[in-house]
Amino acid sequence: MVNTSESCSRDNYCGRLLLEDCSDPLKNKIREQIAACFSFDQIDIPIMPYISAWRLDQPGIWYEYVSRQFLALFNCGPDSIARTFCSAILDRREYRSNGDTPMIREMLLPGRELDSQRPILRGKTSRTGTMEAVYKVQLPDMRTMWLKDWASITTFEQDGICLSPGYLTDVSMEMLQKDQLSELNAVVNRDKELLVEAERYAALGQISAQVYHEIRNPVLSIGGLAKRLLKKPTTDPQLFLQVIAKEAERLEKILHHLFDFTRRIDLAPKFSDPVQLVERVTTLLQSDFDHFGVKATLTVEGPISEIYIDQEQIYLALVHIIKNGIEAMIDGGSLAITIKQSETDVVISIRDSGEGIHKVHKKRVTEPFFTTKVYGTGLGLSLAQKAILLHRGELVISPIATGGTEVTFHLPLKASQMVLDPDI
Repeated sequence: MVNTSESCSRDNYCGRLLLEDCSDPLKNKIREQIAACFSFDQIDIPIMPYISAWRLDQPGIWYEYVSRQFLALFNCGPDSIARTFCSAILDRREYRSNGDTPMIREMLLPGRELDSQRPILRGKTSRTGTMEAVYKVQLPDMRTMWLKDWASITTFEQDGICLSPGYLTDVSMEMLQKDQLSELNAVVNRDKELLVEAERYAALGQISAQVYHEIRNPVLSIGGLAKRLLKKPTTDPQLFLQVIAKEAERLEKILHHLFDFTRRIDLAPKFSDPVQLVERVTTLLQSDFDHFGVKATLTVEGPISEIYIDQEQIYLALVHIIKNGIEAMIDGGSLAITIKQSETDVVISIRDSGEGIHKVHKKRVTEPFFTTKVYGTGLGLSLAQKAILLHRGELVISPIATGGTEVTFHLPLKASQMVLDPDI
């Protein structure tokens, strides 16, 4: 595990907030994020993590953490990187899909207009919780480079501070090819393919870093305990062995979920009773209900037809969704499952009385590796969504006004509506 005190020491820390009179939640979040960024910086992966911050009532930003690669790129120190980077920007680009068409729309903002538009950009980022853009910059050696920027944002109202961890990746090759194709009036689809490739490259860097961190902690725990046992054998090694076994089980779970998420799935559909399938899942998870003090109810509204599905995939989707609801109610609560049928779909709804989903996280809950749990892998809802999409279904996750979350998915009644393409 990363030594937080080491990564936040005066020799490594370049920010302001840990030295000021800020709230404990803000300082704890900064220390946690710096520890993660510090770990990224120790391995050779093509991403440059950073943590920027600004005051709600003042212009200008500063960095609480800056990657060594980021500083080396602009040949400056942490105190001047914000000013140096801003002055190096030639233009800023965002890419959005054009409605239901395959066209990608490019929105370009010249660097000289960036300062005047920054309040608008910050406001939009605050509403969505994330930001993605490509910056064209001129380096100190006069080379031109394109950097893809992905960042999230959290507002600490009590402190009047916005905290924005993110990372930069070099997408110069992809953007250079895209601009050249544009100059040659290449077809839009070829432009789109290059942009998708750039997205995949950036996503690979993100996932590599996240997989590294998920696996690193249990590996370090196992290694540390094993070394202690070798160095100074104890008369009762049972506790150490229990921790080693638990961490090994955690590693196995992470790798199993990762394999499930990335593997090619060949569906084996057959007509199945969705009510019986839900009953099987609730029976399997009864010990979890009991452990967390959760009361589960199942309501079937009217007759339900059999549907043409891969039982294993939908079964696992239900397990992930229901377990996610149970784990949101650590102090007990209720989980209501409802099954009904429309003219076109069988609709399964799972409502829990847990803490609910923060509005900033709503759009991210099905992202691979996104989790707010200490020991979660962040793949459960991603796997569930993948299984449902394979069946031409729809997954909807909604916070409940009175507290809790409702997860609803629709599965088509007609077999002809289901796609058997496993590459979704």
